[in-house]
Amino acid sequence: MSSEINDKLHKSMASIYLALGLGLGAFALQVYLSGYYEAILLPTLLTPIFCALSIWRWHTANRYTHDPAAITALLALGLFLLLQPETSANITQWHWIALSYPLLAFYLLPTAFSLAFSLLLLAGLLHLRLDNHAFEQLLTFSCQFLLLMSIACFYTISNRLKTKQLEQLVGIDKVTHFFNARHLKIRLNAEVSRARATQKPLALLLVELHQYPEIQKELGQLVANNFIREASKICKFNCRTGDEAYRYDAQTLLLLIPNTTINGALVLRSRLYQHLLQELTNDVGPLDVSITPLELQIGEQVADLERRIANSCYHSLSERVEDNLNS
Repeated sequence: MSSEINDKLHKSMASIYLALGLGLGAFALQVYLSGYYEAILLPTLLTPIFCALSIWRWHTANRYTHDPAAITALLALGLFLLLQPETSANITQWHWIALSYPLLAFYLLPTAFSLAFSLLLLAGLLHLRLDNHAFEQLLTFSCQFLLLMSIACFYTISNRLKTKQLEQLVGIDKVTHFFNARHLKIRLNAEVSRARATQKPLALLLVELHQYPEIQKELGQLVANNFIREASKICKFNCRTGDEAYRYDAQTLLLLIPNTTINGALVLRSRLYQHLLQELTNDVGPLDVSITPLELQIGEQVADLERRIANSCYHSLSERVEDNLNS
C-alpha cells in the first residue's frame, strides 16, 4: 500500500513538471507570435528542462529527503519569474504564476525549504521585478503572496500532525506497517496474562538494524525508510501465523512470538538472520544487524519485561555507556 501511494505521488509530481514544461512552451510560442522575440529565450530553454524532470520523476523514485528534481524545478521557475523580459507593464502578467509558487513549493519540498524558497522569491520579485510599480500594488501583491504561503504552510503542518495522531490512534507505524511501540505496551499486558493463564511460553526477538542512523544521515530519510521497510517485509515473511510484529524504535523491530520457548526463538533467529543477510539491500556496506531472543520468565511482571527489553537493545546500551564516559 505504501509503495502504491509513493508511486502515485511520484507520478503526480511528474505530471506537474510536464504541465509546467508545456505551459512554458505555450508561453514561448505566444510571445513569438506576438513579436516579443527578446522574451523567447528563457521559456524555450526551460521547457525541455521541465519535460526532462517529468520523465525522470515518472521513471525514478526519489531517494533523498530533499528531492533534487523539486529543487531544480523551483529554481528554474524562480529564474523565469525574476529574469523573464517584460512583455507587458501590467502586474497581472506575473501575478498568478508568482502566487502559485508557494503552493507548489510546499507540495514538493519539506516545510523549511518551501518557506525559504517562497520568501526568497518574494524578496527577489519586489526588488527586481516589481520595484517600478505603485506602492499599493506592491503591498497588495505581498499580502496575497504571504497569505497563500501561510495557508500552504498551515495546511502542510496540520496535515502532518493529523497523520501522526491517526497513526497513534490506529497503532500502526506508517513506514513498516507494523504495530507501533504504544500498541506493544497494550499487547504485552494481554500476552503476559494469557501466557500465565494457559501456562504457555512467550518469547520475542529484537531485530536491531545498526546502520539505520548512518543511512539516515548520509543518504536521507527516504532511503532509511526503504531500508527498514524491506527489513520489515523479510521479518514478516518469516513470522508464523499468530506472531505479531512491532516497530520498537527507529532502528529496532520486535517480533512477539507466543507459545514459543527460547529454543524456538533461537531457531527463528537463525533463519531470520540468514534471510536478512541474503535479501536485505544495504547502501553503506556489509549488513550490521543483531537479533536478540528473550523469553518471559516465571513470575516476571510486565514492567520488568519491558525494562529487560529496553536493556537488551545494544544501541541503547552503547549510548548509555558513551554518556557515562563523557560525564
